[in-house]
Amino acid sequence: MEAQRSLPSTRRNSRREDQVPARSASFPRTGPDGFLGRHRMAAAITRLQSQINLLQEELDQLEKLGKSSIACERLVSSVESVPDPLLPLTKGPANSVWDRWFPGTQNSRRRWI
Repeated sequence: MEAQRSLPSTRRNSRREDQVPARSASFPRTGPDGFLGRHRMAAAITRLQSQINLLQEELDQLEKLGKSSIACERLVSSVESVPDPLLPLTKGPANSVWDRWFPGTQNSRRRWI
């Protein structure tokens, strides 16, 4: 530590310059006009173009398909025709004894929530 303080300031600066690598001409420039900037832009454009092509192919396939409304109507009618086994067929309780344990609310003050 003492030896470093006793060195002239020019010598200390030269050591710092030796530690920091100088930029050479072989490194590509990373600015907007540099090689890496142009390469990234070209890669982004290529990626977007491939996504556009995939979407266009999907649209072409959708145009070739028939109308789906007929199939949807058939599906809805078949689902509606079969009763749901989890829902009761009647709106009232199946067993009147259950009314004793699960009474409906008579007024708004007796609601739990």
